[in-house]
Amino acid sequence: YCFTRGYPLSTYVETVIIAVEAAVILVLVEFFQSGRALFWKLPSSKMTQQQLLPSPNRFTFGVLLYLLITTWGLTVAPPQVIAAGQLGAAALNTAALVPQFLLNYKGQTKGDYSPTTATLAATGCLIRLFTVAQLADSDPVLLFSFGVAFILNTALLLQILYYGTAVEGLSLTQVFSSDLGKQNDSSKCRESIEQIPTETNKSELERKQVLPLIRRSSSSLSRHS
Repeated sequence: YCFTRGYPLSTYVETVIIAVEAAVILVLVEFFQSGRALFWKLPSSKMTQQQLLPSPNRFTFGVLLYLLITTWGLTVAPPQVIAAGQLGAAALNTAALVPQFLLNYKGQTKGDYSPTTATLAATGCLIRLFTVAQLADSDPVLLFSFGVAFILNTALLLQILYYGTAVEGLSLTQVFSSDLGKQNDSSKCRESIEQIPTETNKSELERKQVLPLIRRSSSSLSRHS
């Protein structure tokens, strides 16, 4: 949307970076889930003679479809369609926070969503509102997109702070350091699990404790006899 409108790169550079990061993650996930056959189905022993040649998989068709739609959007797509796509993307991004709202409300807890992430997201949206007003002529579509995202991220942050301080009785420092606490808890859990003896270790320990008793009993019986 910003590219077709001719806005400066500084108004949407974070979108480009996030798109590249998402593409890399998507490729890595597909690469490892498909048995390292990223764009082609590799032949296997269960395939028939007609299926032995490599063939494009669904990921290949998805990439081609994405490139086709992107090329169409950057070249000949009507401005109304591009604006609708921008609003749709904003709706999807903000709607992803709704389940977290409901989860926190039902559990009456601050939940697992990072308050630091919510703070950074709200701050980023606020900065984008300023840059849109200064560099993009206060574009109404962008102002609406970032405005809604700012409101939802701020509301989620306030909900986390309320449940964390008023309901759970935590301090602000404890709420914001909850991510670090989860890592410490995970480390403690791993250490506790490692300290639990396995069945093999238990059997070995019992065998070592029982053998000396058997030897002593045998020695006593041999002396009496």
